[in-house]
Amino acid sequence: MKFLQFLISLTIFLNVNILQVQATETVSYKDYLQQVLDYYPSLKKEYANIEKAVSQKALAASARVPQLWASAKFEYGDDPVYVFGSLLRQNKFSIDDFALGRLNSPSPRSDNSGSIEGQWLLFDFFQTSSRIKSAGLFTESAQYQAELTKMEAILAASEVYSRLALIQDFRKILDEAVGDGNKDVAAAESLNQKGLILGADFYLARMTQSKLMQTRNEILAQQAALSMAFNIIRGKDPTLPVEVSLDFRKPINLEGTAQQWIVKAVDNRLDLKAMGKLLEAQGVEANREKKSFLPKVSAYGLADEHVHRIGSSGGANYVVGVKATMNIFDPGYGARVKLAKAEVSRLLNQYQVSKDQAAKDTAETYYRLEAIKSNVLLAIKVRDDSKQASGLMLPLYREGKRSIDQMISLRVALVESYEHWLRLENSLRQCILSLKFYAGELNQQQAEGIYGQ
Repeated sequence: MKFLQFLISLTIFLNVNILQVQATETVSYKDYLQQVLDYYPSLKKEYANIEKAVSQKALAASARVPQLWASAKFEYGDDPVYVFGSLLRQNKFSIDDFALGRLNSPSPRSDNSGSIEGQWLLFDFFQTSSRIKSAGLFTESAQYQAELTKMEAILAASEVYSRLALIQDFRKILDEAVGDGNKDVAAAESLNQKGLILGADFYLARMTQSKLMQTRNEILAQQAALSMAFNIIRGKDPTLPVEVSLDFRKPINLEGTAQQWIVKAVDNRLDLKAMGKLLEAQGVEANREKKSFLPKVSAYGLADEHVHRIGSSGGANYVVGVKATMNIFDPGYGARVKLAKAEVSRLLNQYQVSKDQAAKDTAETYYRLEAIKSNVLLAIKVRDDSKQASGLMLPLYREGKRSIDQMISLRVALVESYEHWLRLENSLRQCILSLKFYAGELNQQQAEGIYGQ
């Protein structure tokens, strides 16, 4: 009896968990955007690049701070120069050590020493300043790149979400048309067998219905693939069922001429800003390489203590000074300068290419948007006309005044007109998002406004 109760309890538990796993999650557009931005690996990579650039700037600035290091050493030997020097450093030198025999053949001696050394770069003809400046420019470039990647994440999330919403909306009328068509074809098949309707009409209707069912199969496959992409891009289980919705009926418009949007794109597009900072930083690096042959002035110091045995007294000594170094012959100097100049030239031309591409992308998207805006108005009329025609056709078909093929063909026209309108509405919103992306002004609030949230 207890075993039976255990099985019943286990079955209930498993069924509850299965239902929980298969439960459909309703996700709003606003929540989805935030989930994608929280997960997006490419955005996290750009944030890591910012941290790296900040650290590189701190590393460059560290050259201005004095460097100190400590060392300890034990030595033992009978080399005359070593023994003579050890006696002097240990303050153990005496008159007896001047005996020729002891100078030429001294007894082995140990030397224990500890020291603190330091070096401070005083002046290097702005080499360090140039490194700090270029590192700062690299940091700004990384920040622009991170903002650009965030906009790309919003674009990617919006595309997946809106396409899935489009399909889920479209499926309502498609499923209705397929269901009604199947009923009509089944009824027509019986009438055809009795010779009450023309065979040609019946087979034409069945062919048309088959195309509609094939469309439904394709839409189901697209929905399954988009649902997985929807979950993957937000870091969730790909098989999780989801439900989304957008109001494609809400009117939306965009102000501004093509020239105004092109100017925005050329002036504010974030990849251009990021590249501009890279170009400026490379210019600083090229100038630094040209001056790398100039002398560097440093201060240095050494304080140490030498003893014969650990714990015994010894000599404490120090040395301080200033030194200047300069490359008299540097075989790699010319190559480094040429390499830096070539990189500046490469970035400059790449910047111009990207600038031209930004203008082209903006112009193409703007005029595509203009065409879509006109087509949306026509598509709305066709959608409404198809709906009206379908409503008027149904009683005529039932009265036998219209054929089964005409009825199903009209349903297909209604489905196609509805799908065409939805895709145009979606393309309209995607174009507006793209223009704002090119202009460097896309953010979560604007995206939510475009999709009626």
